[in-house]
Amino acid sequence: MTRIIPEAEAPLEICWDKVGVPHIFAGSVEDAFRGMGYACASERLWQLHLSNLYATGTASSALGEKFVVQDLLHKAFSVPAYDIPDSPGDYIVDAYLQGVNAYIAGLDEVPPEFLKAGTEPRIVTRQDVASRYRFTGWFQHKSWMEKIYVGKLMAEYGVDWFKNNIRRFSLEDANCIETLKEELRGLDVNVARLLFPLVPELAQGSSGSNNWAIAAELSASGYPMLATDPHQPFGIPGVFFCSHLSAPGFDAFGASFPGVPYFMMGFNQDLSWGLTTGYIDTYDVFIEREVPEVSRNYEVDVANESARKFDILESRHGPILESLSDALGITTPSDRLSVTSLDWVMRDKPTSAGALALLPLAKTSEEFGEYLFEDDLCPLVNNIICVDRNNDLRRFIAATIRKRKGVTGIVPMIGWKDEYYFETSQAEELLVEHNPESGYALTANNDTMGDRGDYPIHNFSAPGARAKRIEQLLVEGKSGFTIDDFTSMQLDLVDVRAQDLVPDIVSALTDESEEVQFAKKLLSDWDCIPATESRAACVFYPLLDKRWHLRFMQAVLGKDVLFRTMWFVAPSLNRFSIQDFMHPDSPWLEHKKTLEKIICENVKEVVRWLRSNHGDDWNWGMFHKISFRNSLAKHETWKHMRLGPDPIGGSPTTLAMAAHNPPQAGSIEQDVFVGPAFRWVVDLADPMHFKFVIAGGNGGRHDSEFLTNNYKHWLDGKYFDMTLVKQELDIEKQWNF
Repeated sequence: MTRIIPEAEAPLEICWDKVGVPHIFAGSVEDAFRGMGYACASERLWQLHLSNLYATGTASSALGEKFVVQDLLHKAFSVPAYDIPDSPGDYIVDAYLQGVNAYIAGLDEVPPEFLKAGTEPRIVTRQDVASRYRFTGWFQHKSWMEKIYVGKLMAEYGVDWFKNNIRRFSLEDANCIETLKEELRGLDVNVARLLFPLVPELAQGSSGSNNWAIAAELSASGYPMLATDPHQPFGIPGVFFCSHLSAPGFDAFGASFPGVPYFMMGFNQDLSWGLTTGYIDTYDVFIEREVPEVSRNYEVDVANESARKFDILESRHGPILESLSDALGITTPSDRLSVTSLDWVMRDKPTSAGALALLPLAKTSEEFGEYLFEDDLCPLVNNIICVDRNNDLRRFIAATIRKRKGVTGIVPMIGWKDEYYFETSQAEELLVEHNPESGYALTANNDTMGDRGDYPIHNFSAPGARAKRIEQLLVEGKSGFTIDDFTSMQLDLVDVRAQDLVPDIVSALTDESEEVQFAKKLLSDWDCIPATESRAACVFYPLLDKRWHLRFMQAVLGKDVLFRTMWFVAPSLNRFSIQDFMHPDSPWLEHKKTLEKIICENVKEVVRWLRSNHGDDWNWGMFHKISFRNSLAKHETWKHMRLGPDPIGGSPTTLAMAAHNPPQAGSIEQDVFVGPAFRWVVDLADPMHFKFVIAGGNGGRHDSEFLTNNYKHWLDGKYFDMTLVKQELDIEKQWNF
């Protein structure tokens, strides 16, 4: 194909190194971003195209009927960007898009993925980029079903049964439950099918990350350091595309979603930043006693079919969930005591295409913070740590949040009360840590705020085990950290959650049967390190997968449909521990014997399965395996795009994170599908040299040499010594423009 970017101001080069990273050397920043767009499109065009279809609510128009639910939901909540204000970063976006579209224009033939789908590449626009920002914020953490479930459970059984099992609960929350008791009981939980209509397993929680930084006084080099490893579903290609941009006075390395110039994580010669999923609560659920009469009309184009038209009811808070589910045939229209409206904080707030594009150009962490928020808005839902060479360390809540008062937002609120209509956050409120006395900042999808702050931010955060382990290692090291120290931390397998839970589980193993006593001895002697050779891990983690907490709740309260579906549609409520149920003022406490019996029964099931299938010859690596695959791998052209299954250590709560799909019925075998998409460590003493490895590879085309070339290195816990110096590059191929 012809390689030309018509808008390029001067000659530029794209040098691909052996790792698969494109290094764009250009005469200007704009040309560097043009090269970035071109390089990304050359490897990730189909992935870029799909993501744009999802974000703009147009997937059905290309891919057919099964995407109608997703498209309607996105349109109803204004995920696609329609009102796109100008931004100082627009020139970066425009340059990047020129590179993407130049690649598309130069194609000699339609790529095979497009042919398979019966569609063609289309020109990419600012609307795509702005919509992708919004889609990121919308998709990452849908907490609204957790809120409905907590509300229904409390309305049905009483507040006291569950108030100790959730992170925060106020007197005003209790008032909402009491006022809305009958309405909450009558809610149809089938609306949960709106959540993940295409990929149900994503409801289990599909992303995370570790991220920490230290100030200069804690490092061996005397400069700040940062480590980051984002957790995403494994696949070929991976979620992120990594690249290096170089122009006079400018060098930046980072990871972006294909089709978006924003470096989600990255560094330049002056600063470094990392990001984690924040589990930030940007949704509010309201109960409306009167069905609203106001409706909006939506049209969803469907490939090879007539367009689908929908009239969706709205309250002042947002779309009515039952109206959406009725229109889609998920629920049946009927007379209802009440309906549920959903407020997504960004629904009526415009997002520019250039909102985050300037981040790689920041010279200081203060300037970085200014670029992170545009007119006090940020479309993300992330924790971000940034540190610069001047030793200025900052942690931000990168989001736009309702400033709730009285209520926490953890249960549905009274829709007809004006006091539950809240203002949104300002940028200065979301700089939540600045040069901490400890000399470090960290996030790992945990509740980073605790009781601090004027309003709740993380209502359904992930367990704090990984964050606790990071802090342990930072405190133990105290000072003199090196890059190798940080890579060792990223590969750490100590499970703090197991350390917390195992003593309680062991004390609950009161059954005198041989199977239970065998497991009790195994767990008592365990170091809580789920390495591949571990045997105790084969009991501990499958026990958690047995969902003993739901069996216990059913045994005490009855076999409510809520308990049968909660594990799937309200995943944050599956984190209840024994301690949650055995709280001193909890009514669960008097059912301790029932809890012990259920745990013993589940342990027996696990031990019997192990012995019946493998005798006495088993370890964690036999059942805990990782696989990478392309969604089209069953077809001939893409059949080579799969890796594994291979044994891997870790768990969802180890720093070397490995999360799995629920095992098949009657099995304990775990398909690991989420973990570090890449790992990198940078020391700002010399940001032109750093440690880096990608989970699979940086490529995406079926015939790319960079599809899986990192996999063995990553699986073995190794890193590449990376350079951004042109003369030092081990160049695999070079393109000149």
